[in-house]
Amino acid sequence: MVASIGKIASPSQGVGYFEKDGYYDRDDGAHREASAWAGRGAAALGLEGPVDPDRFRSVLEGEVPGGRRLGRKELGGGIVHQPGRDVTLSAPKSVSLMAMAAGDDRIVEAHDRAVAATMGWIERNAVETRMRDPATGAMVRAGDQKMVAATFRHDTSRNLDPQLHTHCVIANMVQGGDGKWRTMVDDGCLE
Repeated sequence: MVASIGKIASPSQGVGYFEKDGYYDRDDGAHREASAWAGRGAAALGLEGPVDPDRFRSVLEGEVPGGRRLGRKELGGGIVHQPGRDVTLSAPKSVSLMAMAAGDDRIVEAHDRAVAATMGWIERNAVETRMRDPATGAMVRAGDQKMVAATFRHDTSRNLDPQLHTHCVIANMVQGGDGKWRTMVDDGCLE
């Protein structure tokens, strides 16, 4: 499996991209079923099953329980929030051909298991935030954060060639052991 990582410029760009390219479609059950929430943070928010476009947008906007919005406050009072990262996990072309052209559902299931395992690894090892160390007062990196992610499996490239891949949108919001929601470290492994 090959991974590529990109930043999502804005919540509307993120949602628009996945709607436009059919990664989910409000009216297409098959596309909706190829999406899923992932991460312990998503579970903490009660997000499960297929990705709802409206809830996806609010997650990318940094909306957390209690009406709070994550991000950096501007001088004028507005909030600047980076939506998150798109980690795309792609199967090799030969695997994609067997899965899509030959119709081997076992390969798609294996791909989904590999995506889930990779997302688990990312949550355990790459998702971090910054917190103030109570002993020193310094800002330090803190792992063991609950991640909020949405996954979108797709079976073709933009050229409509068979290409089994999953977009894993990791939202810029994590929940720590203290129950507080924070943004992720911006210069971490998901750069």
